Amino acid sequence: MPTAADLRDQFRRIPKDQREANQSFAIRVWRGLSWLERAEGLEADDLEGRFIYSWIGLNALYGRKAPDSKPYREREALETFLAQVWRIDSHGHIGRILGKRQPAVLNLIENQYLSIPFWDGEPAPAIRKVKADAKSAILLFPRSNREPILRMLFERLYVMRNQVVHGASTKGGKLNRRTLQHSATLMVDLLPAFLEIMIESGIGQDWGEVMFPPREA
Repeated sequence: MPTAADLRDQFRRIPKDQREANQSFAIRVWRGLSWLERAEGLEADDLEGRFIYSWIGLNALYGRKAPDSKPYREREALETFLAQVWRIDSHGHIGRILGKRQPAVLNLIENQYLSIPFWDGEPAPAIRKVKADAKSAILLFPRSNREPILRMLFERLYVMRNQVVHGASTKGGKLNRRTLQHSATLMVDLLPAFLEIMIESGIGQDWGEVMFPPREA
């Protein structure tokens, strides 16, 4: 995978006038790169840190304002971003990562503890749903369109994000260690892929109004 330094060089090769004319795009990429660099600087066993900093970088890419100038709902903004970045991924970066990490992807999709219905007190339907999703993903892997797998994966990663960011897990805890390892690995792979796709094909795309644009003090 390209490093933050590689991607920053690639970003700087975009003509300055084009970057300045697409501020929402440029701000998102620059912020995302900074958090990717932060995640890269952590030890491999700092799973919480690698996951959290990668998610912050992702959030820099997908966060947006709604037409009424209020923030989009978090899940809606993320789903919109995933659909858009998949659509413009002409080199198939995301599909290759999903294929490379297939065991980890399936492990997360089939994990009942990363299912929202499970925590809503519906364990039996949740278990049936994650098993059905895993079977569906297995059938989709041989196909070129793996976008449904990406969506299922991020449904699970979003629950992991809530658990870690909102203090619903113990640092270094053993209960979810393997799940967190899969989650961190996938995030560290996917964030640079998303950034590379945006740098390659994202300028001029409508990414929405950026949240908290830079302001002079």
